[in-house]
Amino acid sequence: MADVLHVQPCRPYILRALYDWMVDNRLTPQISVNVNCPGVQLPLQYAQNGIIILNISTTAVRNLSIDNEAISFCARFGGVPHDVYVPMYAVTTIYPREDMTLGMCMFPEKAYDDMFDSGVFPQPSGASGKARLSEVENISSEKRKGFEVVDNTDDAEEDRSQDRSQERQENRPQPRKPTLEIVE
Repeated sequence: MADVLHVQPCRPYILRALYDWMVDNRLTPQISVNVNCPGVQLPLQYAQNGIIILNISTTAVRNLSIDNEAISFCARFGGVPHDVYVPMYAVTTIYPREDMTLGMCMFPEKAYDDMFDSGVFPQPSGASGKARLSEVENISSEKRKGFEVVDNTDDAEEDRSQDRSQERQENRPQPRKPTLEIVE
């Protein structure tokens, strides 16, 4: 039998191409994100049923970066600016707001399966493995599954947060492979 090909995932290339096509045609690119995937950093209070729809048009975000590991940008949620980091494996669809039929669902890829099997996930540059989110303390623990919420307004609180972090990490369920649930 022939050797197994080890290639990079094609998802980032497809997302960049569709994004450019939508912008060139003056459409509004949006992505849907599975917020239960490890490494997703965004204000979780705006997610519904484990999914959030993000407008990534040039007028909605600043400092947009679509690289092979993740999509990152700064956007306003409820008038408050937030840094957003979405690993590629968490993106489930990309489509223009004006016509969903012009979009595309992302398919499973072996490279992402291997990543989940190994338990090694990409982190934003300069990240310490913690998701730094604001205004999410009141979110239910079910919606925060797999995330650590850190309030970085107080140094003393940071020490207590580190203790809670260790406790949460011990009790945290192992990451699962993302799945696409079709809701009609």
